[in-house]
Amino acid sequence: MTFASTSGPWLQIWLEAGREGQIFTYANAEPEPAGIGDLVRVRLQGRPHTGLVVGAMQKLPASLSGKTMQPILAVWQRAAVDGQWQNLIEAVAAACHTSLFKTLKSALPPGWLGQRRQGPSGGPRPIWLVQRAAAPRPEQRLTPRQLDLLAHLELQPGPVPLRELCAGGGFSRAVLKGLEERGLVHRSQGQPHLVPSPPPGGVGPGAVLTQAQAAAVRALLGAAPGREFLLWGVTGAGKTEVYLQAAAHALAAGQGCLLLTPEIGLIPQLLDRARERFGCRVVEFHSGLSDATRVATWRRCLGPEPVLVVGTRSAIFLPLAQLGLIVLDEEHDSSYKQDSPMPCYHARDVARLRARESGARLVLGSATPSLESWLGCQGSNPAIELLRLPERIGSRPLPAVRVIDMRHELADGHRRLISRALMGRLEQLQEKGEQAVVLVPRRGYRAFLSCRSCGEAVLCPHCDVALTVHRSKAGQEWLRCHWCDHRAELGDRCGHCGSTAFKPFGAGTQRVMEQLAAELEGLRLLRFDRDTTRGRDGHRRLLDRFAQGEADVLVGTQMLAKGMDLPRVTLAAVLAADGLLHRPDLRSSEQCLQLLLQLAGRAGRGERPGEVLVQTYSPDHPVIRHLVDGRYEQFLAEEIQLRSQAGLVPFSRACLLRLSGPTASATATAAAALAERIGAGLEEAGWLLIGPAPAPVARVAGKSRWQLLLHGPAGQALPLPSEAQLRQGLPAGVGLAIDPDPISL
Repeated sequence: MTFASTSGPWLQIWLEAGREGQIFTYANAEPEPAGIGDLVRVRLQGRPHTGLVVGAMQKLPASLSGKTMQPILAVWQRAAVDGQWQNLIEAVAAACHTSLFKTLKSALPPGWLGQRRQGPSGGPRPIWLVQRAAAPRPEQRLTPRQLDLLAHLELQPGPVPLRELCAGGGFSRAVLKGLEERGLVHRSQGQPHLVPSPPPGGVGPGAVLTQAQAAAVRALLGAAPGREFLLWGVTGAGKTEVYLQAAAHALAAGQGCLLLTPEIGLIPQLLDRARERFGCRVVEFHSGLSDATRVATWRRCLGPEPVLVVGTRSAIFLPLAQLGLIVLDEEHDSSYKQDSPMPCYHARDVARLRARESGARLVLGSATPSLESWLGCQGSNPAIELLRLPERIGSRPLPAVRVIDMRHELADGHRRLISRALMGRLEQLQEKGEQAVVLVPRRGYRAFLSCRSCGEAVLCPHCDVALTVHRSKAGQEWLRCHWCDHRAELGDRCGHCGSTAFKPFGAGTQRVMEQLAAELEGLRLLRFDRDTTRGRDGHRRLLDRFAQGEADVLVGTQMLAKGMDLPRVTLAAVLAADGLLHRPDLRSSEQCLQLLLQLAGRAGRGERPGEVLVQTYSPDHPVIRHLVDGRYEQFLAEEIQLRSQAGLVPFSRACLLRLSGPTASATATAAAALAERIGAGLEEAGWLLIGPAPAPVARVAGKSRWQLLLHGPAGQALPLPSEAQLRQGLPAGVGLAIDPDPISL
């Protein structure tokens, strides 16, 4: 994608046609012509498309002379792609070994490039403005979010755009409608240029910094452009305050900021803290928002006013022209890596590209940094500068870790899921006015259903995984696949041998909730997993309920361990830790210890000390020992030695080629043929080819999956032909995904 620098009556427009896209020629519009980098609406074979203007010509080439050129229909978004952003997309496409068009389409907001039907955007459009109309009367009962919206409007110097309230303020239209019906707010139509800008310097006060926090902020502000930092702070040490203070300086200098988190569930608390400080200059961007809201955020980033974006990994592509700060909070989290669809990028790698291109400071923050980031801090001239926050705010102690050996529980005749020690601790919560979080590895009611006669588990008919048992509040049970969402009724007879000796095994969040409710009468419980946090603001609503004291215990999956700040939580417990310890994966020990240390960090963040209880049948496992000692740096040193001796990642590179097709035979044959085609080139470059072999989950949604593993020297580019060439030899119906540097092998 090379943009021309001229303008003219004829435009070259890149449209979605084939995998790589194709460039077509159209006539420019009058009287407001489109320019290079604009997204425009056109027709291709009678269908509406959105395409990118990549070139302009003063006259048509001889091959098109005398032909009638269709005109563009409208300009959808002006200056959607500039030179710097174009360089970023080209670099990501090259690093991910995928097509430029596919990368561009993935980076732009949903529907901005392709055949999706959207109305044209020609010139300024009327928008809705919202302002306060009256103060609430005492008898009017308002929800907390309605009160928040009224308070927000009270602080504004004039009417606020409705889309800004929804996209930037996080208020739903239902909240606004409720206030409108009571006559407390007023809506009117206006034009974008009539909307008042936020007052300059409208930044809320920051917290008083500790000595370590202040040193970290000074280092960030005094760093050279493009410098990268690892902010290693124990849980509760105040990393977020360091981010916000650095962001305040960037915004004051007219620079935009990106503040990324690995999960949507972490957005609400971070968003609230940022808005307390920076008001309407904060916007959010993640997959939980509607397409229209994401488009509104994207357009806001294209504007002249600097903003702070709170988002997940996809926000790394937002077009902030004057980018001054990029933060990846919980940088160790695997959710920053996209493994499907292509491009299979890591947000940390894209952030490095953006920092080098724009001169922004890059901050990687974590209490349990990844081994790769820690290695970058080593040596006499490290690529990453290490900043430490060694103590919690207020010098609060880290929670003590207590390991419950479930073997002893069994020997003593206690065969229940929840140990006696944990039950006793939970019984004290209400009396002490405290709260607890309980981590369960799986959601659902039971992990799987199997036959006691023949041992067969009930599998999904479309995937090679066991179906999970779910239960409704009324007690009705059904089976569900967590990969393809297939659902089935609970049968009373084994489909393999006909036996009626069915037995459910394992326990999910629903089962744990049921047992706690049965054994601890009066204990108030909330469940925090994907099933209970669906929909817009699902995470926020549930966490708000827990923070306001509606429950004593929050039972959830791994989402619990990530970055939540709940001051009344004094107990963090892990059930069935063995399911996390014994995964057959290169990074299993690293990821398990990170998860357990992060969960431990949820306890004792307030005035009262915290405690961690871990139930396991493997109390002598190295991960458990490091958890008890709290020596994460010692664990990293041991892990580095092990991987270095074995020549494993990150002391080498890996790449997965994933193939999927309608049948196992067709997919396996295609994988073998692909291996034969690329084998010689890999061997010549010093790379090892392993496979083809079935994927760990060999069938998903009815498609067979096979993979090739490439293993080679660290720091080398992938010795592979282009994506288009790799696909040329594949039969119809067999798909290919290229995943450089995969998190899970």
